[in-house]
Amino acid sequence: MEESGIIKGSSLTLDYVKLGYSFIAYVGIFLEKTHQTKFVLERLSQIPYVTVAHITTGKFNIFCKIRAKDTTHAKNIIFKIDDIDGISRTETMISLEESINDKRRLMHTIFNEL
Repeated sequence: MEESGIIKGSSLTLDYVKLGYSFIAYVGIFLEKTHQTKFVLERLSQIPYVTVAHITTGKFNIFCKIRAKDTTHAKNIIFKIDDIDGISRTETMISLEESINDKRRLMHTIFNEL
């Protein structure tokens, strides 16, 4: 499957609590202009605490996930995001708990459909 490009790599499952990064927040980003998307994504990729970013439809132009040590650390990350040129404003949602994070079920479903 690696040779055919279906498997693109593997990853580690980290215990973020033990590492001191248990705080998760989701940040919805509103852009001034949609043509700034690539520029903003490049700047987001330079912030190591931004672990996921999606270009989206609907309310936000970009939706991303951040990991932080605590609320103070998260605030600093969000302020750094908010300072990126092209971002008009952000909206943040704090995760109380990551209840489901299981890619295996989807993988098994897809392989059973093949």
